[in-house]
Parts: sequence; C-alpha cells; structure tokens
Amino acid sequence: MILPRNSRSEPSTDNSSRDSYGPRILAVCWLVEMLSGILIGLRVYCKRKRSRALWHDDRILMSAWLFQTANIVITTVNVSLGGGQHIYHLDPAVIPILRLTGNVSGTMSIIAASLSKTSFGFTLIRLTNGTLKWFIYALLVTMNIFLALSAIFIWARCTPVVKTWHHGMDGTCWDPLVNTNYGLFSGVYSAFVDFALSFLPWPLIWNLQMRLREKIGVAVAMSMGVFAGLGAIAKVLQLHNLSNMDSTYYKSEIVIWGTVETAVTIMAASIPFLRILVVESRHPRERRPYTARFMSSRPIRKNRDFVMKEEDWEQFPEIARPATAVC
Repeated sequence: MILPRNSRSEPSTDNSSRDSYGPRILAVCWLVEMLSGILIGLRVYCKRKRSRALWHDDRILMSAWLFQTANIVITTVNVSLGGGQHIYHLDPAVIPILRLTGNVSGTMSIIAASLSKTSFGFTLIRLTNGTLKWFIYALLVTMNIFLALSAIFIWARCTPVVKTWHHGMDGTCWDPLVNTNYGLFSGVYSAFVDFALSFLPWPLIWNLQMRLREKIGVAVAMSMGVFAGLGAIAKVLQLHNLSNMDSTYYKSEIVIWGTVETAVTIMAASIPFLRILVVESRHPRERRPYTARFMSSRPIRKNRDFVMKEEDWEQFPEIARPATAVC
C-alpha cells in the first residue's frame, strides 16, 4: 500500500527502492557526460592535428564541461544520500542536506548551460560580420543575464539564505510560483537561443560555391544544436515541479534534462570540428583537392553579414584552405 504524500514510511521498504529516480539519474547523466567528454577531446585533438591554436570558444566549452562534471559529481552525492526518492521515504535529518546539494547542483548546471551556448555563439561570431554579428552578441548577452538571474534566484528566494534548504528555520520565502514562472521564461528563451544559433549557419554555408552534398553536410554538422533546443524544451515541460513539495522525487526529471541539454550542446559544438577524421579516413583517391572556385561565389564586401576568413575555413576540413590554382 502506498501512503499519502504527507505521510512517511520507513526507507527500508521495497516500494521506496523501486519507486526511485536515482539509478536513472546516474545512468543518464554519466553517459551523456562521457560522450560529451569524448567529443570535446576529439575537437581539441583535431585542432592540434591541424596545428591550430585553441581560441576563446574552445576554452569556454572546456569550462562548461568542467562545470557540468562538478554538477554530476554533486548529483551523484545527492543520489547516494537518497536523492531521487519520495521525500516521505527519507530520514528528515537528510532532507536539508539534499536540498543544499540540490541548490549547488542546480547552480552548476545553469553555469554549464550558459557557457556551452556562449561557446558556440563565439564560434559563429568568428564567421560573421555586420548586423548578424551584433544579433549573435545580443542573443548571448541576454541569455547570460536571464540564466544568471535563474542561478541567483535559487539562493535569493528566502531570507535568511539558509532557509532555502532548511525550511524549518524562521524566515520568509517568495511564493514558489515566482521561481517556477521565471524558470519557464528563462528556459523558453534558452531553447530559442539554441534554435537560433542552430539555423544561422545555413545561409552562411548556402552562399558558398560548393557541391550540394558538401553544403548540406557542413550545415547539418553546424546545426546539431537543435537537439540541445529540444532538450531545453523537455526541461521546460518539467519545470512545474519546481514548486512541488516532494522535491527530492519530482525535480529529478529537471536534473536529467538539464544535464542532457548541456551535454548535447557541448557535443553539437564539437561535431563540426571532427570532419577532419572523416576526410582522413577516405581512400587517397577519393580525396578531392579544393581550389579557389570552392570559396564564396560572391565578392566579400565591408557591409556583408557573412564573412569567413581564410584561417577560419581551416577549422572545417572539407572547406579547407584552397589549393593553389594550377595553370
């Protein structure tokens, strides 16, 4: 028999161990973290292989991965203490600790998400000019402000701050719907930024004089962030659980989708740089040298929004530095 939510049963019952998000949280979070770590490692390897120095977008993306790792380590500690189970199955003395570690984990998750999106935005900024460049800057600045406020509100919603994880203390807190509604707003905007940054490369690539198959391949590789947007939407759909009193159980889906969103963003930002592995895996006879005619079909003007410099092409092996024309 399952007791009402405001009741408490002993944690030793079979029902408590069966009805737990803990194993799912650990399996999903560590899987996507390892995959994103492998891809970001390959990204750095490919750049080093082409003797390319790491730029700001690489360092920001590696910082995002480190914050994500810290988030998952804290989440693992949280699960070991009972996180993922219904709150009425837990020892009351453990609940404040779970809330505190949950707050720290949530802060780390928001920082990681912000850095991962900023990294891909910086990659696109290198390849653009004019109005579009300032549009990307505007997206990044507003997104970072909104996500920073989300991280601050985790701690600022109660006075004193200790009451955010120790609800029994004297003090006051905001209406839980304030955090929920703002979380919905910042989550939707975060998803919008993912989709915007994913579709911006298409007109950039389409202006180039290349084979259609190559255009599509490069554009798709640079548009993988759409999956991060889908992950952000999945997280938004779970944000109504922020105000649920059974926080140790019903916030688990938010933890999972928040981790997936950032990990997919890291993977999506790394995939375009891995094309060198595909190119080098081909038989030498299948490698077709690129000449100047594969560069832009339009002359570069000062007011042009899309500008790919010669050194930027080297980041993408299939659009590498053009070979010297042979007369």
